[in-house]
Amino acid sequence: MSAPSTPDDDRDASSDDHDPASPADHTPESRPDPSSATHSPDPPDDRFSRALETTRRSLPLAVLPFLASVLAPAKVATVLSSTMDAGVTFSFPSGLPTLWSFVQANGITLSGPGGLALATWLPLAAVGLLVSAVLEAAFVGGISNRVDGADAALAANARRYGPRMVGVNLVRFAVVLVALPFALLGPLVLLPVLGLGYLTYGLPFVLVVEDVGVGAALSRSVSDAVAGGPYARFGVAYLLAMFVPSFVLTVVVYGTGLIGVVLGAALVAVPAVFVVAYGVLVFRALASPDGAS
Repeated sequence: MSAPSTPDDDRDASSDDHDPASPADHTPESRPDPSSATHSPDPPDDRFSRALETTRRSLPLAVLPFLASVLAPAKVATVLSSTMDAGVTFSFPSGLPTLWSFVQANGITLSGPGGLALATWLPLAAVGLLVSAVLEAAFVGGISNRVDGADAALAANARRYGPRMVGVNLVRFAVVLVALPFALLGPLVLLPVLGLGYLTYGLPFVLVVEDVGVGAALSRSVSDAVAGGPYARFGVAYLLAMFVPSFVLTVVVYGTGLIGVVLGAALVAVPAVFVVAYGVLVFRALASPDGAS
């Protein structure tokens, strides 16, 4: 005859049934309101120093943004097949900042001249999307671990978040498609691109920090964006800070071809670690009831 179960036994049994690889069952109601007066994220100075310390301890992870830069066949091929004297790219933070966060490489034509032929670009872009999703999943998850002093566990994070990060890339691609009709407006196309980019840049951070699906991450990213606060400060600071590096890197990459691609990829690799470490801390604060990260 077996002994009756105790409350502790019941708790142990229920915890054993939880699958750690599945997205956590968070609900919007359990998350603090970013615009609430009681939600006070940790001081930016403390966040900055913690991100620097995490970067110092995580330098080997810089290989991932480097690889993501050079293993983007569509973008590399575009650079090698076209010319550009100078330019500036505007973008918000991402879970895997790369050379292509600073250098525009999206020249596509139907017949070839002036850019990369569409028939060539599409399969290359598909490969790049999958590769970048796996690397971004490993990168954000690994840096989140390093913030806590744990091992990066890149392979485990790639498996855990990789499929959902493919969905994040598809959302980004959809943003580009939505903005395409506005290209007829000339320079004004920047307005919808920046607006949509601002609303969705938090996707990879929310997905990893809160371990939720793409739909929930998108909803929360938009909510944080509308509320402003740390989300807005982080995004706008990044947008402004990349202006000069974007101009310089564009000149170097298009002026020196493949050598410029490799050099540019190396230059942005370590700063990418810092950006994502800081972003993880920002979104932890947004997700925490007391603003702690």
